[in-house]
Amino acid sequence: MDYMDLHKNSYVVDAHSDILLHMLMEKSRKRNEDILVSKHLPLLKQGGVNLVFVNTFENLHPEGSLKEALVEISEVYRQLRNTEEAILIRTKRDLDEAMSKNKIGLVLSMEGMEPISNELGLIDVFYELGLRSAMLTWNWRNYFAAGVSESGGLSELGKEAILKMERLGIIVDVSHLNEEGFWDIIDLVKNPIIASHSNAKAIYNHERNLTDEQIKAIAKTGGVIGINGYFTEDKEKESMESFMKHLEYILELAGEDHVGLGFDFNEYLGSKGTKDLEDCTKIPIVTKELLNRGYSESTIRKVLGENFVRVLKNILPL
Repeated sequence: MDYMDLHKNSYVVDAHSDILLHMLMEKSRKRNEDILVSKHLPLLKQGGVNLVFVNTFENLHPEGSLKEALVEISEVYRQLRNTEEAILIRTKRDLDEAMSKNKIGLVLSMEGMEPISNELGLIDVFYELGLRSAMLTWNWRNYFAAGVSESGGLSELGKEAILKMERLGIIVDVSHLNEEGFWDIIDLVKNPIIASHSNAKAIYNHERNLTDEQIKAIAKTGGVIGINGYFTEDKEKESMESFMKHLEYILELAGEDHVGLGFDFNEYLGSKGTKDLEDCTKIPIVTKELLNRGYSESTIRKVLGENFVRVLKNILPL
């Protein structure tokens, strides 16, 4: 099969996007354009992306983070009212509608739980608003945990948050978490967890990447690692080839059921990105590379999106 035919006939998931931050920035500049509809959906279509995790991320830590997260989510709801081409995925029914009617699915995620602060009841509120995946923290320490740039495991509040997420049906995402916090989570969870945008430390020793033991532990939960377009090599050397090294390494180590894509495209935030992986329109090149390297169509479809869909179906309510 031609790689473009395979790509078009696969369900493609990008497990990490900062589209919401872009929407927040545009709103703060008093621009009225619905950039989700006018900019992002056309690019996602061009790249053959069927579903994307969109993350709340805030600039005003900690005091203004709750307001910013709510503004980001309100913008999602407002702009989705102006299109029939996309849908917020809150339930299995929503996912089925997205897949059967060829709509782009948006999964609401949280990149650092600063908006929750120390009020665990707010997790319920965000769940009702559609939150279905979350990272306890970004690179710094908050009430719940410490990020990769700091030491220390989960706080007692962080442990309570993980158990609450599991009860509600919110995917636990361990990207950006340090190793001590990671192993605390492994001791707590029963559901599959994800690392939405992380790579292999054995290939490139960066604090944002995962050790072999972490990769295998995520796979053991039934979870998925989304290969990231960054942290594949020294910045000036990052390329499609370095991206593929991480993908193939984790594929070999974790198995075909536990690898996906989590690019973290940021061209709309001013980052040029990795050469040949600058934005979501380039994703078909990954399909081409996998096909050229001899992977089966079944394995490629799992990596492109089926693995993340499996995890979603595991947690979504009816």
